[in-house]
Amino acid sequence: MKTKFTVYFIIFSLLALCASVWQAYEASTLDERLLQIDEQTQETRLLELSLQHIVPKAEALLTAEAAKQSDTPDFNNAVYPQPGGTACAAFNKGFFLLSPAALLLPPESEPLRAGLMRDELHNTLVRKADNPDAPLWNPHEKQRPLREGARPVFGVYLIKDTDFSHPIRQDDKPGPYFAWAYRGDIYYMRSISTSHGNALQGFVVDVPALAQQLLPLAEPGLRGLRMEAAEGRRRGNVGSLPLSLQAEGVLSLPDTAARRSAIHGTVVSAWFISVISIIIVFSILAFYARLERRRSDFVSAVTHELRTPLTSFSLYTEMLCRGQVPPERLQEYYGTLHKECQRLGHLVENVLAFARLSRGKVRGRKDSGPCAELLNGVFERVAARPRAEGVNVSITHDSHTKLLSLRTDLLSVEQILTNLADNSLKYNTNRNPTLGFSVMQMPRTVAIRVIDNGTGMSEEARRNLFRPFSRSAEARRGCKPGVGLGLALSRDIARSIGGELVLEKSDERGTTFLLTLPLGE
Repeated sequence: MKTKFTVYFIIFSLLALCASVWQAYEASTLDERLLQIDEQTQETRLLELSLQHIVPKAEALLTAEAAKQSDTPDFNNAVYPQPGGTACAAFNKGFFLLSPAALLLPPESEPLRAGLMRDELHNTLVRKADNPDAPLWNPHEKQRPLREGARPVFGVYLIKDTDFSHPIRQDDKPGPYFAWAYRGDIYYMRSISTSHGNALQGFVVDVPALAQQLLPLAEPGLRGLRMEAAEGRRRGNVGSLPLSLQAEGVLSLPDTAARRSAIHGTVVSAWFISVISIIIVFSILAFYARLERRRSDFVSAVTHELRTPLTSFSLYTEMLCRGQVPPERLQEYYGTLHKECQRLGHLVENVLAFARLSRGKVRGRKDSGPCAELLNGVFERVAARPRAEGVNVSITHDSHTKLLSLRTDLLSVEQILTNLADNSLKYNTNRNPTLGFSVMQMPRTVAIRVIDNGTGMSEEARRNLFRPFSRSAEARRGCKPGVGLGLALSRDIARSIGGELVLEKSDERGTTFLLTLPLGE
């Protein structure tokens, strides 16, 4: 049962410790997590506010640039005249017109020709003229012409007439502008239906140059702001354009310091509770270990103390029953049995008194009367045994104590003094042992000094003097009887009746204990 309890207690203690430490860790990281959430929320909000200014501006710039192009371009001219007759905007790399017959560029945009004529890009442009949603051209997938009237999809394109000896005529108004991204650039263009197939008209947007005009419109709180073309599966956030506006870096929130100050108390409290929990758990473990050690010491000491007198009882009574004791020694045997009975009675009384005090029970009896009259009776009963052992016992009273009134439990006082007297008898090795009881008045108390002329105690014995079941090395070496309970019990009894018991001095000239008792009213 004890092992099972210990295992359960350790498991629940470890769980409590882990929970406390985890709670403290969560509280410590709460500030950082809240700050991260606040930064993300603030960044999202600032991006939304920035896009409210950037999107209209971007669309206005591209619309103004696209407006320079004619709605009825000349597909049969070898050169595409510069739309608007003026220079391109800073973000415009150049205009182009992709007719069914050829790629037409203004003279200023000729450097674009090599790039636009790359197989991958050129084929994609051809297919997007038929279907703006057509993906990037895959050179490994076979392309095939599509019959007239069918909707073009990936890998197919519409062919109406391949005889370019006939002039190319525009069949309808140009379609709406659409944009898509490729290798960091944006192609802003529209489809135009012609007699030979669909044509494309538009221009190439330089994203970094466009970003230089748009980024100043963003909110100033954003850091690491950048604008990139949204290619492939990436989605843009600048309106319908394939542009992505992003911010990186830590935002400077104005309430960061105030929030950290507010949450600091929670973090400190969490760690304090965790530390207290750890201290409590280890204190309980230490208390339990000490209690187990005390119980083991108690069982060992009491068992040893009971064995000795029981052995004497068994041996002596057996000899008496068999008539093996000479008549002249009968009185000696009876005296030994009586002494062992007293020893057992004293041991049992101490154990029972210690058990009562451990449960918090104290004697409710109170004796009152003149101090000298009450204490003299106690001293005579306590001194009877030492005198029988040949000890010189003296009793002195301070002249002031004869006028004092005492209210206390005399049985408890007698038990304390008896324990002190028994210890003096056991450990006093002087050839002429003496034991003195001296009564004197102190502020609001009566003090009783118990003085012997023994050889004193060692430092170890003085340090553990009032610990239950603690016996000095001298007692263990000398095989002195006792369980190490007398002095601990005496001090507890003294405190239970409102007094105190202390070791006043102990040296080679003797030992002195001081018992203080409260005065009566």
